[in-house]
Amino acid sequence: MSGVRLDGSLDLLEHTPVAVFVLGVDGTILSHNTGMQVWLGAAGAPGDSGLRGRNIVEWLTAPSRMLYETQVMPRLLETGRLREVMLEIRDETGTRRAALVGAELRHDREGRPVAYVAAVETTARAAFERELVAARREAELAHRRLVLLQDATSALAVANGLADLGETLVTAAARATAAPWTAVRIVDSSEGADAAVRQWGESPAGVVLDGRPAASDQQLVCRDAAEIAALIPGDADALRAAGIEAMVTTPIVRRTGERTVILGEIHCWFRRARSLEADELESLRALAAQAERVVDHLRLSDQLQHHALHDGLTGLPNRVLFAERLQRILRGAEEAGQPCSVLFLDLDGFKAINDRLGHGVGDEVLRIVASRLQSVCRMGDTVARLGGDEFLIATSGMDEASTEQFAERVRSAVREPLDGAAAGSPLSASVGAVHLRPAPGSITPSADEVVAAADAAMYRAKRAGKDAVQVTVFER
Repeated sequence: MSGVRLDGSLDLLEHTPVAVFVLGVDGTILSHNTGMQVWLGAAGAPGDSGLRGRNIVEWLTAPSRMLYETQVMPRLLETGRLREVMLEIRDETGTRRAALVGAELRHDREGRPVAYVAAVETTARAAFERELVAARREAELAHRRLVLLQDATSALAVANGLADLGETLVTAAARATAAPWTAVRIVDSSEGADAAVRQWGESPAGVVLDGRPAASDQQLVCRDAAEIAALIPGDADALRAAGIEAMVTTPIVRRTGERTVILGEIHCWFRRARSLEADELESLRALAAQAERVVDHLRLSDQLQHHALHDGLTGLPNRVLFAERLQRILRGAEEAGQPCSVLFLDLDGFKAINDRLGHGVGDEVLRIVASRLQSVCRMGDTVARLGGDEFLIATSGMDEASTEQFAERVRSAVREPLDGAAAGSPLSASVGAVHLRPAPGSITPSADEVVAAADAAMYRAKRAGKDAVQVTVFER
């Protein structure tokens, strides 16, 4: 391949670091400069014919070969020109090199089309661009993680209790990982081995979490089914049956000196194997750290709210919470046309027990009565203590006859013999029940109005001789 000579001895094209060569349309190298031979690491003295007759695709990596055969050469044959196409070659030593290629289609002396090609090595540039793309991606991931944590922080700043914390963590963890199932569990109290564990979110069908969080303070990462089988063999069958192929569990941990306490955990499950990149795992750890910082405050908030709405002696809802729940029942009754009932109980014989045996025994009797009332009620019914020896029950879905039968069961439960220090002491209840039948176009009464009607019915039972039931239909 001839070129322009400088000072009569130096051939510019022969010795330029740019690879210059001529290709047949089938990719055969027809001519080349020394720069190309050095670039490809091909053996032979400069200027010999070492590369001639070989095909350029020998040096192209698989992706670049596909690009060359399906796009580069067809475009060159169609347009006659090619500008700034990035191809990757593998030289004789196996080193990958990136090249920026330009070409023009010409014809040789016999009229056959040939391609005049110039290729500039851009390995350093490609590496820089890859680093730039990686840095940009890292910045985007960091920004996404920051936004995620800011949103979680904002939500936790107005959280009223552990329920808000659990729901915030579920939402944030699902955003961080795009997990089909996300669940959060938090120990409701740090005191005692029997402390309750509350759960939010959703677990895969058939996957049952243990009663307590795991004892490990390390993040558990299983990227595929093989890692699940190796790291948690006891759960592998259930997870496989549920269609789970990857999962990550992030503990919520408090470390104080040498003491480590597991406060809860964040679970994410996936249907397919997942790479679970570092930014996803770091986001989950950051969420767990946020939870650790606020969990005690939110526990206290829950406790204060519970004390404000529950009776301190029996643990039952108090008048305020009962009124809220009854109002919801009344609204539901109006919307669905479903009947509801309220029972008002006043204990007969309690004052004598309290006066004769003392307040300690009286308190225990009240706790026994509360337990008995709860045992005869259905899920969804509300039992409350107004104070003293007065109790309320709100229920729905019963007609008038069922309400009377239910009131009799309540009266019978109270009359069961007492154990302990109050054994042998008579105890019964006067029960007033109000049955409400929603009518089209009627105005729903307030909770206070219904309770007042039940109170009046209870006093009629008292006047009838005590240990009795009086049922009435609510009327304005």
